[in-house]
Amino acid sequence: MKKILLIAGLLVSAFSFSQSYNLAIGLKGGYPSLGGLNAKKMLTKSTAAEFSIGGYAGGLYLSGLFEIQKPLPEPTGLDWYLGAGPAIGFGANSLFLSANGVIGLDYTFQDFPLNLALDTGPVISFSPIGFYWGGGFAIRYALK
Repeated sequence: MKKILLIAGLLVSAFSFSQSYNLAIGLKGGYPSLGGLNAKKMLTKSTAAEFSIGGYAGGLYLSGLFEIQKPLPEPTGLDWYLGAGPAIGFGANSLFLSANGVIGLDYTFQDFPLNLALDTGPVISFSPIGFYWGGGFAIRYALK
């Protein structure tokens, strides 16, 4: 009986999905941020929090996103994600306040701790009032 349970446990663990990293830290550039430091922390096997701090119009840009992340069938390490969150930018005589949405692809190399992400999505700006389309590219070091 113990052998059957052990074999069943090994089979379940071999076929269950597990995120290829726990934390990824690196750089992300795009719009509305001009680029800066970026970190993505997996909260569960299918949810993550992503934070960025960088440049904006001669000032500072901060953003946070809550994301749902799921694997694609092929290739191994390629996931899609969908998320939303707030952003604030302080520039030379300006303030930027928005709600951002993203949809993107996230790839983590299997034999090397490198994570790449490409995303796009709407930016609903409250200050100044407007609607934009943004996006970004991240290159990060993946920590297991």
